Amino acid sequence: MIEHLPLIVSAFFVGALVGLSGVGAGAVMTPLLILFFSVPPVVAIVTDLIFATLTKLVSAAIHSRRDSVDWIAARSIWKGSIPGVLIGILVVIFFGTQFDFLLTFFLSVVLIFTSISMLGGVKLGGASAAKSSFFGGAFIGFSVATTSVGAGALGMVLLRRQIGDENPRKLVGTDIIHAIPIALIAGLSYAASGLMNFPLLGVMLMGSIPGALAGSLFSNKLSPEHLRRVLAAVLMVAAISVLMKSFGVF
Repeated sequence: MIEHLPLIVSAFFVGALVGLSGVGAGAVMTPLLILFFSVPPVVAIVTDLIFATLTKLVSAAIHSRRDSVDWIAARSIWKGSIPGVLIGILVVIFFGTQFDFLLTFFLSVVLIFTSISMLGGVKLGGASAAKSSFFGGAFIGFSVATTSVGAGALGMVLLRRQIGDENPRKLVGTDIIHAIPIALIAGLSYAASGLMNFPLLGVMLMGSIPGALAGSLFSNKLSPEHLRRVLAAVLMVAAISVLMKSFGVF
């Protein structure tokens, strides 16, 4: 147990971030696994998908009781994200560890894009809301399947377009709900292919489930907007670190 304490503590804080902001299960946990716990990229991505699903289910139960979910908005993004995740699954299953470098590089690109989007630097103007939801959802689904990142932060970009910023609690709740099925579809597919590290998953959940409960219960006390600004900076640092690791800098 003692040897797993750093991972449990890390997972606790990630779970708290998920409960507070809807972001972090993939965008923070996957880089942590790769950079600090020496988990191979494909194993980190696959294990993190089920980790994200179970952690967000805990948060979703609390947010849904507070009527903080816009089901219409979630369903509109699922129309693109579910086909996108299926395509991403095929890429990972067929290529797997042969493309560790490409997956790690793509992860860093998605993290940078995620960080910028959370700071408001990505605008979805021009296309109709329906087209933005479909094509944006498709990119999110593919990103989640190949890197485990995107459902939280990138989903927030689309949701802001649909339901605005007036109710940040509803943004967080809807974002969490949207992420669950696409992470679950990818995670179960990979688990059936033997790419899941179940002992690693168990240790992570020991920290993340209490963290998700704590974050969700305190979500009314803190501003998700302020938290996302801090998280955006963390994601940018993580992206640079993952990129440097992919090129063998450290």
